[in-house]
Amino acid sequence: MNHTKKSILHVRPSHFTSAVATGMAVTGPTDDGFLHLHFFREVQRITNDDVPTRSSAPNETELAWGQAEANIHLVREEVAVISIPVSRLPFISTVMNKAVRFVAGLVNAARDDERRAASESVVVRSGTIPVRPRVPA
Repeated sequence: MNHTKKSILHVRPSHFTSAVATGMAVTGPTDDGFLHLHFFREVQRITNDDVPTRSSAPNETELAWGQAEANIHLVREEVAVISIPVSRLPFISTVMNKAVRFVAGLVNAARDDERRAASESVVVRSGTIPVRPRVPA
């Protein structure tokens, strides 16, 4: 059996973007045979209403004046769009599924470690004291 190495050069294009996405939408397939993955993040845009300014006359006292109320607008900001040929969808979805399972395994292992550490400690009034696990004689 002859083993050869294949070297793949990864190139970052000039329009490369790096941002955190909090959601994804899928559109397609389109007439040209592509599926489009739209990655977006949900952000809040806060704007203030304009409050008219007023100059007080001499010897005039102002007891109350309105403050600008903030308007909060929820916005979905598109981070990136990736077009995938429909024929490559099984491969892409398999890779994504493996990534999900890998991350889930890491998260579950971290939770198990936290539970194990919590069960190996004794709670007293002043705080938590770590205790050695029991070893059978």
